[in-house]
Amino acid sequence: MKASWSIVKKAEVQTISEALKLAWKAIKLKAAMTKGVIEFTFRKANGEIRMAVGTLQSEFISYENKGTTRKPCYSTVAYWDLERHAFRSFNIASLI
Repeated sequence: MKASWSIVKKAEVQTISEALKLAWKAIKLKAAMTKGVIEFTFRKANGEIRMAVGTLQSEFISYENKGTTRKPCYSTVAYWDLERHAFRSFNIASLI
């Protein structure tokens, strides 16, 4: 619910129904990424379509936590990009 409300507050969709659909899509994507490697598509901020291969499984992630903490952003999805070997994120509203 926090994700959908965050999308509505940023005026990225017209209705709460649209926001809930996007939020569920993102939740399902995150769940799939915790189980394995997933291919997905989203629209970048510059309008370009990006086909990504990502995961959230720790066995694929080679990253050392620097100890900084951030307030969670509910309108984005962070993932480990297997092509670029780095964490990336995208806005839930841009998921295709």
